[in-house]
Amino acid sequence: MNRCFLSALLLICLSAGTRPVSAAVTANTTADGTVTFSYDRAAWATVAPSAAYTTISGAPTGTSGPTADATGQRWMYPDRFEGTSWVAASYPANYLTGVTQPLADAVFTLAVNTYGTNSFAANHKITDYNSTTNPYGYIGLGASFRITSDFNEPGASVWWEHLALQKDSTDNIWKILATSGAGQGTIFELTNVTEETINGSLHLSGDYIFGNTDWYNFLQGNGDTDPNKILGHIELMPAGVPEPSRLLLAGLGAISLLLRRKRAA
Repeated sequence: MNRCFLSALLLICLSAGTRPVSAAVTANTTADGTVTFSYDRAAWATVAPSAAYTTISGAPTGTSGPTADATGQRWMYPDRFEGTSWVAASYPANYLTGVTQPLADAVFTLAVNTYGTNSFAANHKITDYNSTTNPYGYIGLGASFRITSDFNEPGASVWWEHLALQKDSTDNIWKILATSGAGQGTIFELTNVTEETINGSLHLSGDYIFGNTDWYNFLQGNGDTDPNKILGHIELMPAGVPEPSRLLLAGLGAISLLLRRKRAA
């Protein structure tokens, strides 16, 4: 990455405005606002270096090959996104995809559910996180993704429905999980995490990897899946952060991600 570009990006961020009062996570921090979720299509497509093609029931076809960010070679990708009005995927109508392509959008804005009462459609997780009284509580999100693979023919899929963020009490790692349906369980772990309180609300930012999650352990049986490959970025931005500060926080996050990718390359 060009140093001049990084310098210019940093200058833009610093000129965006004064950052609001923030610190480490303080007592009785809660969660609100929106979550920005990005996915790196090439990383998702190649999270395993190669794979065997299977039938819709999972039986090997006898053919295998390398993965690539190309039609017919993508190890996995999201091909459908549903928001706050999604109730549940029905079988087989919402599962048997036929031939699909990755979602065109690489960045999604996810609403954060409220406390006490579900503000979204049925089955969404209510937010109950509190840094003091419930530090391992949920941050419910208005988001569900359908995931498919070019290596599973002819287009079977899984649903990760009614996503949430939660810090795991067993290892203290923030995780993204599906909270309902057949695909429920932990999906991704957050790494390179920034975690702080801004005006009483949680600002959380990090890259996500498979790590040691339920879905990693399930998918690992189908190939040499890389648990540490960065697949994208997620950021919870509190509702009360003014626009200039949002630009600053997002810009600093972008710089951090670009620098990590440069080092990895």
